[in-house]
Amino acid sequence: MFGKVKKLKGVDKKITRDAEILADFERAETIGRVRLGERFLYYRDLGVHYYVPYGYIDRSFNRISEVQPDDSPAYYYYRLILVHAEKEFANLIFHKEEDVDLIIERLRAFNPEMKVGYVPPADGKRRYFA
Repeated sequence: MFGKVKKLKGVDKKITRDAEILADFERAETIGRVRLGERFLYYRDLGVHYYVPYGYIDRSFNRISEVQPDDSPAYYYYRLILVHAEKEFANLIFHKEEDVDLIIERLRAFNPEMKVGYVPPADGKRRYFA
């Protein structure tokens, strides 16, 4: 899914070709569509490869979506939601709940300050993507 990456986009929207960051990306552990490196979380969304410092992630949680097709049993997919400054900046779909749970567990090891779980906004309006 990742292939050979030559550039990554940071949370500041700037592109990097830093050799150390790219080397960390290549060495990173892959879980589904996410890679966990020594310094950064990496993911691909809409064809763009992103890197996020672990300290940037304030909160993460698993949002479960149910799809009810006609004349078929319901099926579920799982979204890893990453939050910074009370705004969701990543919404990554997985087919296995275990993958999302494992990523959240590993993120807690890298960033013990990170909170886990959904917190509804005080004004009741969900904040989408920063």
